[in-house]
Amino acid sequence: MSARVDSMRIVPELRAAHIERHRLGTPAELLYLGTNYDLAGTDLAPGIERVSVTGALRRFTTTTATTLEVPEPLWMRFWPKHALLAAGFHVAGLLRRRPHRVVTYAMENNDLQALVGGRRRVPGVVVLLVALLVGAVARLTIDRIAFASDAARATYASLPLVAAIEQSSTLELPRPDEAPVDATPLTCVFVGVMERRKGVHELMDAWPAVERAVPGARIVLIGPGPLEPLAAEWAASSPSTRRVTGRLPHAAAGALLRSSAVLVAPSVADGRWREQIGLPIKEALAAGLTVVTTDQTGLAGWLRDHGHGVVEPSAPDLDRRLARAITDALQAPLDRGQVRGALPERDGRLAADAWLHGRQTRLVADVPTRPIGVAS
Repeated sequence: MSARVDSMRIVPELRAAHIERHRLGTPAELLYLGTNYDLAGTDLAPGIERVSVTGALRRFTTTTATTLEVPEPLWMRFWPKHALLAAGFHVAGLLRRRPHRVVTYAMENNDLQALVGGRRRVPGVVVLLVALLVGAVARLTIDRIAFASDAARATYASLPLVAAIEQSSTLELPRPDEAPVDATPLTCVFVGVMERRKGVHELMDAWPAVERAVPGARIVLIGPGPLEPLAAEWAASSPSTRRVTGRLPHAAAGALLRSSAVLVAPSVADGRWREQIGLPIKEALAAGLTVVTTDQTGLAGWLRDHGHGVVEPSAPDLDRRLARAITDALQAPLDRGQVRGALPERDGRLAADAWLHGRQTRLVADVPTRPIGVAS
């Protein structure tokens, strides 16, 4: 990046959303360690560079940036690198005799037992020790933390010492699309990695009941993954109502999403993983789609309050509940203008970005709370 910048971001897996945020957010160097599947077909912008952890540490000694945004501390498999990068940036500041600060954006909303043990149950004392270590390192290295949801804030409140870090939160809702697209009636879309955690099995189990209840209903599943062959075989049994595309460029996937009536995102917890926000949910809301999802996402409360379908993934009759929610959404989708009208004027993630990299004393959330259909 030729122009002087005061900020730097590090992301473990570069996604199309990072590039868009890089374009719209605080001017910064963007260093990434790897790439995500949805990056295919997306051009990199100036100021974005792939590095190793060692390369990032070397960059700290030459960059003009005095603020570093690192991945959140409760991304457990990345935590050793998180701690090294956060500490390394502070050490570089001391060596160069200039103030350096480290900030982070936190989305993790799983409980500590699951984050530490994954699918295994670990002793409470182990969970406590890990929480103390993560909390202590966060307190020593992080200067600001912004939360994507109340659920994320509650998760971090369980870490010792984190309460002393300057923090704020706003719900990570998108701003509405400037050029909305009309929906094709009775169409559903799923966008995501074809894995168990994304609820692919549950969706395939639920869909036949939707076909029986809603003549003409159609669904398209977009994304790569280990369950793609199984999903393709499932779709081939009813090609007039089911379609599996596999991996698509982000722009093509977005076009299919925006022209659909309903987004289905039936995520289920899987070890350390829990849906935090869900980029397809954000893109669907921005376009005015009706969303059917589970209560895993940090947006679950807002979605429920605004008329979208939210089901419990732990219910024994999940396939029936999911089918009912999809059927209701297809038969009576929310008005796309009202869905978009309930969103903030500024994307919640960009609002958090400005607070993290700026000098504001607090983050003011521009999030309307009036449910759809309620008069002001």
